[in-house]
Amino acid sequence: MDKKKISVILGVLLAVFAVIGARTYIASLEKRYVREEKKGFVLVASTQIPAGTIIDEAMVKFESIPMKYIQPKALNSQSLAVGKRVIADIYPGEQVLASKLTITVKDTSLAMRTPQGKRAMAITIDPLSAVGGKVRPGDYVDVVGIFPYNAQIDGKTVTELVSVTLFQNILILGIEGVASMAPPQRGQQPAQPSTNLIVTLALTPKEIALLTYALDQGRLRLVLRPPLETVIEPVPPVEANAMWQYVFSNLGEEFMTAKEAPQPQRRPQTQEKKAEPPPPTVEIYRGTEKSNMLLNR
Repeated sequence: MDKKKISVILGVLLAVFAVIGARTYIASLEKRYVREEKKGFVLVASTQIPAGTIIDEAMVKFESIPMKYIQPKALNSQSLAVGKRVIADIYPGEQVLASKLTITVKDTSLAMRTPQGKRAMAITIDPLSAVGGKVRPGDYVDVVGIFPYNAQIDGKTVTELVSVTLFQNILILGIEGVASMAPPQRGQQPAQPSTNLIVTLALTPKEIALLTYALDQGRLRLVLRPPLETVIEPVPPVEANAMWQYVFSNLGEEFMTAKEAPQPQRRPQTQEKKAEPPPPTVEIYRGTEKSNMLLNR
């Protein structure tokens, strides 16, 4: 065998060994990185889930994701998502977060139904101030109150009422009725029992402190929100000047137009002159001739 063929064979063998060594090195690197990068299973959306939808098993699936890419509050169990209502759109492949879901009727414990970061607080309120008692667990409400406020007018302290929107988009955890009756005073008939509502709200610790103080200062009212309405709007306090400014800015033109409208003019009544009676006369006969003579009044 000549030297040329030997060199060719050696070159081919060296190339084969080089390829095998490179592949072995790359495989070892892949194993090292896979071993170092831990993964976890997380629940993701298999289809787009619009806000307000109740999740079923066909809408979610498990997916293996590197641990460093798993978001906080991501769910890793179908039981934590199935049957709950979505409050914000979830897109295909997006991780299902607990913060995007509401409570489900399957949960029985109040503690389990209280969202993370919230506290459950119960208040008593009359049905008229709670949308006629039509609110239900799982609804969202705004809490509005009316309170006395001391204002300085011309150097004098004047107390006036102010309406304030305390909180918006507050979750109702529970509601039930309770019968209450004021104790009768001496010489009076016992009062008729009135039915109040016990409403349990999900609030932050700061909101609970504010609401506790507000309960001792004035009256509260719950305002029901639509299921998909999550926008928080800035609402300034309303007092007498603000209310009348709104009234006259919106209704003032109609009021002034009606006030300044020309009144229909009445025609002056003319008194008809009564016809004067004819003057008295006396008939005088002279033979066969007849004549009338006027008499002076």
